[in-house]
Amino acid sequence: MDQSRYVAPTNFERWFYKGAQRLVEGFNRYTLLTTVHYEEAMPPPPYLLAPTHRSNIDTLLVGSVTRDPMTYMAKSGLFVNPAIAQLLRLLGGFPVDRGGTDRGAVEVAQAALVAGSSLVVFPEGTRRRGSVVEDLEEGVAYLALKAQVPIVPVGIAGSERAMPIGAKLIYPGAIAIEVGRAIYPLSVRTGEVAGGRTRRSEISRLTDILTNELNRLRNEAQHQRVMLLQTLA
Repeated sequence: MDQSRYVAPTNFERWFYKGAQRLVEGFNRYTLLTTVHYEEAMPPPPYLLAPTHRSNIDTLLVGSVTRDPMTYMAKSGLFVNPAIAQLLRLLGGFPVDRGGTDRGAVEVAQAALVAGSSLVVFPEGTRRRGSVVEDLEEGVAYLALKAQVPIVPVGIAGSERAMPIGAKLIYPGAIAIEVGRAIYPLSVRTGEVAGGRTRRSEISRLTDILTNELNRLRNEAQHQRVMLLQTLA
């Protein structure tokens, strides 16, 4: 996938993604003992999937949330190796420069959503430590408003124990995922196109709602994880 534009996946890429997703889903279920709870049915594509981020395996865990084909933002450093870059592209990934506002990556993301492909974006921007979700990047809200699509918040608990920051290996464990209700931009709910004067306030509103929801969902996921550990004891 070229950095400057979005290209719809070929039939081979669709089948490759589907096979990889099933393998990842099985790994999550049987090795990481992953459980997923949905507060309501997922919206139809396209949508923005916005998970909390405490571990490198959070990207793999998305494979247990939905079987819808997803497009991913991945840090540009991962695309240095040609073989890894090709694999990431087959899985729907495209590079983003975290050093500043990468307008090219934003344009690819927006084009993917407009074309009907759902997008995974970690709203914390990078892996964080601790239980509190705060200081979210506004990119998720901006893309939701720009492409007129809902945000699906996802709380993950336990991934930081299965693969802590700095770890090279994945350790078997218990992971709980809580998938929240979709968050819609006001303009989607009312059927109107957001005007320029309200766009900034709507971005801030969506970001605040997403922050609160991710904190709530991560706490609920942690509660579910404790219950899971008790059943395994």
